[in-house]
Amino acid sequence: IINTELYRNVGLAIAAVGIIVLITVANIVTALLITVNVAFCIIEILGAMFALGLVIDSVSVINIVLAVGLSIDYSAHIGHCFMVKGGTDNDARATESLADIGASVLNGAMSTFLAVAVLLFSKSYVFRTLAIQFALTVTLGVLHGLILLPVLLALFGPKPFASAEPIKEVSEGEDPVVKKESISPMNTAHETQHEVEQVGEDAFEENTA
Repeated sequence: IINTELYRNVGLAIAAVGIIVLITVANIVTALLITVNVAFCIIEILGAMFALGLVIDSVSVINIVLAVGLSIDYSAHIGHCFMVKGGTDNDARATESLADIGASVLNGAMSTFLAVAVLLFSKSYVFRTLAIQFALTVTLGVLHGLILLPVLLALFGPKPFASAEPIKEVSEGEDPVVKKESISPMNTAHETQHEVEQVGEDAFEENTA
């Protein structure tokens, strides 16, 4: 019964994740790659559980189903960021996606791991199993999201959205930091006042003439 519930619940969870990702990302190829990425992560969690001597019971089955929802978080952000990066070079789009949101995904994974790290030293079977499976989920999930998924997107990634932002191209020897001119409200007010004075002077000259 436990094995049947495991296959059924994990299958339904992955299917639900795939449908939700397809709706939010709005691209079937990216949604498929993200869903496959999550499925790989769950398979590896099951393999790591076997290596660590964890059995399939009601506690571990619940945590495995929860792992589907946790592992999708790391991949979905990378996949969506990839779609909003313009250009035709998938390698550059994947690199730009990691540069933009990779640090945030890694920080989220670290905070989740630290939240359950103290339970690794618990003597309770339930708490220790929960901590081990959560640690596996976070570790494998972030590795799949930051390493495997960008490679898959670079190889099989689709075209970007029509509203995607262009990739920042940096030539050799050029500073990669793009400096934008700062506009303060005071400068804007001075410019507006100058334009009004200029218009007044032009109108006065026309009336005089």
